[in-house]
Amino acid sequence: MNCNNVVVSDADTDDAAKEDLFEDGTVEEDPDDDASSLHQLKSMLDTSKTVENGGSGCNNKAPVFDTWINDFLKEITQPAKETMDVNGFQVLTSQVQSVRQIFKRHPDTAIGFRPKNQQIRKSYMDALLRLIETLCQSPEKLSDDDLSNADETLDDLIDVGFKLDWLKTKLNEVSEKKKMGESSVARLGTMEEELQKLKHMVLDFEAQLQKEKAKVLAARAPFSFKDVVY
Repeated sequence: MNCNNVVVSDADTDDAAKEDLFEDGTVEEDPDDDASSLHQLKSMLDTSKTVENGGSGCNNKAPVFDTWINDFLKEITQPAKETMDVNGFQVLTSQVQSVRQIFKRHPDTAIGFRPKNQQIRKSYMDALLRLIETLCQSPEKLSDDDLSNADETLDDLIDVGFKLDWLKTKLNEVSEKKKMGESSVARLGTMEEELQKLKHMVLDFEAQLQKEKAKVLAARAPFSFKDVVY
């Protein structure tokens, strides 16, 4: 008898999946992934999915992480880059100074972040660093999508235990600066248009002024002898 495979949610496997994700080192997030990938990793930490065969007499379940784990296995076969431990996070040597500054200024940043898997910890720290880099850009260069993605990434980081009130404040400041900049640019454009109109009016007024001056000079000029005689 043939059975069709369908994807279902299996609450019974949630705890086991979480334990594997946190303990055995079989899960890794690509450091270059964007906010959506970080959200996907968070979802992986929160739930597991199974494939259940439908039909009479069929109830065999299998995890659906195969593709994700295969990608991870490919990743770990690549040459490893040199890393250092900073406050329990394995970070690239190029990131050490930045991470140290974060914990020096905000020592409670990761106080509620519990995962023990170093690949997962590194992925979230990479996401935090990318978020900070985003906020270091000029607000005018950030699109609404950029800010939306930044907000989503920040929410994901907070959800998994990071204490980032200070970063939330900065994100709000960047958003406000962007709005103020856009509003000022619009007003500036209007003012420049008005200034050009005023400049044309001034030029016209100066031309009329010169004409009136010429009339005054002509009116004040006396007749010469020839003018009178001839």
